[in-house]
Amino acid sequence: MSFFDKLLKGSTVPAPPPLHQESARLQALADLQLSTSLEENLAAIKETIQHASDLIVREIILQSEENLEIRAVVMYIDGLAEKDIVHQCVILPLMKMEQTTQITLSYIENYVITASGIKRETTLKESISGLLYSSTLLIIDGFAESLLITSEGWEHRFVSKPTVEPIIRGPQDAFNEVLRTNTALIRRKIKDPQLVFYPIQIGTRTLTDGVVAYLQDVANPSIVKEVKRRLSLVDTEGILDSGQLEDYLEDSPRSPFPQVSSTERADKAAAALLEGKIVVLVDGTPFALLMPITFPEFLLSTEDYYTNYLAVTMLRWVRFFAIMMALMLPSIYIAITSYHQEMLPTQLMLAIAANRSGIPFPAFFEALIMEISLELLREASLRLPGSMGQTIGIVGALVIGQAAVQANIVGPVLTIIVSFTAIGTFVIPNYNASLAIRFLRFPLMVLAAVFGIFGIVFGTSMILIHMIHLRSFGVSYLATLTPQTLSAVDDSFIFKKPSYALNYRQRFLGLKKQKP
Repeated sequence: MSFFDKLLKGSTVPAPPPLHQESARLQALADLQLSTSLEENLAAIKETIQHASDLIVREIILQSEENLEIRAVVMYIDGLAEKDIVHQCVILPLMKMEQTTQITLSYIENYVITASGIKRETTLKESISGLLYSSTLLIIDGFAESLLITSEGWEHRFVSKPTVEPIIRGPQDAFNEVLRTNTALIRRKIKDPQLVFYPIQIGTRTLTDGVVAYLQDVANPSIVKEVKRRLSLVDTEGILDSGQLEDYLEDSPRSPFPQVSSTERADKAAAALLEGKIVVLVDGTPFALLMPITFPEFLLSTEDYYTNYLAVTMLRWVRFFAIMMALMLPSIYIAITSYHQEMLPTQLMLAIAANRSGIPFPAFFEALIMEISLELLREASLRLPGSMGQTIGIVGALVIGQAAVQANIVGPVLTIIVSFTAIGTFVIPNYNASLAIRFLRFPLMVLAAVFGIFGIVFGTSMILIHMIHLRSFGVSYLATLTPQTLSAVDDSFIFKKPSYALNYRQRFLGLKKQKP
């Protein structure tokens, strides 16, 4: 018997029932039909939600005569419902209702309540669910039905600039944590009746709302059906962010490469819909999920479509060079300094050897120390407040790096290489893709330390083979790198056509409708 069990046994406070018995009892209570007795309904609701302290109950006498008194109760959750709506559209009209009026739910629904949305419910479960969704609940004595009145009014962030995906030129509106605000941002950009927002609800306890968005006459029906099927199989108590859904939606969740993209930008989500992709929005998070996705798309920036195509083509080559640099530069340094010194010019090799003289570690451990230090500094700068995070970055880069070089722990050449490696990861527009490259850099370093340049070739070959076998909802992960015809190469990471010549909709998605 644990300490807490003994404490409960010796206490005068009764021990609570087991969790599964309590949940079953509350579930059975919530499935009951509403009673015609106002007191019974009110007691059942309070007991089901554990006598919540933020439950506001306002009792109103609708009619009062000698032998007849009709009472009603208005309930809402403080902080979820808008008090002005409750007072002006519900309580005030009920109190001003004429005493001689015959009380019926239809009359109150159609002639008294002035709120925009009203729905009738007959069960305690649905009534309580609406109450917890920020609606106002109206129960009248003598009626076995309740009225759920729309009154959302919780606090939330206003639409602001993107913080994770900032751009210089282009729309500056980003999603926030309110689902309906996010759907409205997309509606503003795509005013098409074929745009579908299919409602979903995930989480047995959080009951998180969401939508699956797609263009009915464009998107591949089989992909849409598969997205809905995978979402319906999600079995969890709570979803607090769309990132938790990625493992449920990916074809290969054990792969380090992301198979679902995310964005906080409304214009990027709208562009994905126009391309025939599916977008999943979840209440409570400012990030939308885009699917299916191919790896080269992680190297594309939203700003590419608002800039001259020649400049964009050059920038995409820079990003491709950056991702290669971030993945293989430390491994190449380890392989050359340990096994293949003849690959470098003599003067350069002598300079590197002179700089490494006196360093007590092999090239692999030297690079490993620097890479781990870089990851520690990166995490420290992210977790600290903005000004302190910048200070940590400056101190780590200048003070610690310079001190390590002067103490002959690492060489100055490796410090430069690690710095370029960090810059390469920062160039990658997508954070999840950057994490995958950062993770794969360490196995390549091990292979380079054991097998030299042959280990790097073997490691990169295994990565490419793995990427070739990856699928995102049946779409090849490298589909944009293997076009069927030369004319199909219009928006890859190596080349971009002018906007008037872009196809936008890729044929490998199997869309209903291509670009006219």
